[in-house]
Amino acid sequence: MNLAPAENKLVALSVICTHLGCIPAWLPGDRKFKCPCHGSGYYMTGVNFEGPTPRPLERFAVSKDPDGYVMVDMSKVYRSELGEWDNPESFIALS
Repeated sequence: MNLAPAENKLVALSVICTHLGCIPAWLPGDRKFKCPCHGSGYYMTGVNFEGPTPRPLERFAVSKDPDGYVMVDMSKVYRSELGEWDNPESFIALS
């Protein structure tokens, strides 16, 4: 997901609610993720702003292979509240 215009980064968000593990749906008209189980809401960036969820969505490691294809490594998880979203493996900088 491109966070533009606020950030020039490409990230891969986990779409598992950090409250109880339900799957939030993307609501394009509201430009947010909304969890159907308990009403948690997340901005496009993955940051939580409503409902009982205790923290933002997690990010996966992303990289580009030699041919320029974006690769997502779901075995590596980065959490905002631990300061891990600043890790260069958690995003691809866009020019």
